Amino acid sequence: MRHITGLDHCVLLVRDLSAARDTFARLGFTVSPFGRHSAEMGTANHAVMLAGNYVELLGVLEPTPFNQDICQAVAAREGVAGLALRTDDTAAAVAEARAAGVTVTEPHRVGRDVGLPGGGTARAEFSIAFFPEVGLPYLQLFCNEIRTPEYTWLPELMSHPNTAERVERLGVVTGGADLGITAAFGDVSVVELVAGEYPEAVAPGSTVLSLRVRDVEAARKCLREKEVPFRSTGTGVVVPPRYACGVVVEMREGEGR
Repeated sequence: MRHITGLDHCVLLVRDLSAARDTFARLGFTVSPFGRHSAEMGTANHAVMLAGNYVELLGVLEPTPFNQDICQAVAAREGVAGLALRTDDTAAAVAEARAAGVTVTEPHRVGRDVGLPGGGTARAEFSIAFFPEVGLPYLQLFCNEIRTPEYTWLPELMSHPNTAERVERLGVVTGGADLGITAAFGDVSVVELVAGEYPEAVAPGSTVLSLRVRDVEAARKCLREKEVPFRSTGTGVVVPPRYACGVVVEMREGEGR
């Protein structure tokens, strides 16, 4: 699809936003200031901004009709529960998806007030649409158009002590279910994990967030300084889910596996 251009961000549901912010800071990430969504959404976030994509730490502030599914999901488990595909035009992406036979909701404008690193706040605006029949019950799929990149891709938020550059892929333990993502949208770096590939990810719904770093020794140094347990591999390090808000975090040099 011409208007779906890859993985925009992963949504990581957390029960305590402040604790999640501190957790990812211990892993060596620069974490964005607190951002509050609308009263209708009842949610807020912190973000780990990378080159071309990012990780959203999402929490519920107040239960609302809009976030009922989110409340149920995070009550069951923390971890990756949503994938946003990047689009340059949500309306065009919706029309394109429907022409291809993919069910999609109408575009919906959302926004949040974000704290700027130098002080003050700004309004970040997005346009989203959901694909309810693609993905898995515990892994929502939607497209996301960033309408205010000047308040999202801030250079001071994209420099990380662990030298992280981008999310290379998200691996999912599907338990034999079909993700359906590749068939609908092509290669968007979301893959079904092979059994035994990661000892830390075995139960259906487990996810491995694989990030490219410039210097894996810098990543190891960050983890050692904060006494975060990890496993070294031939290309990088793997942090168990109990130390990363329910997701396995892999940091490695180079692209692909």
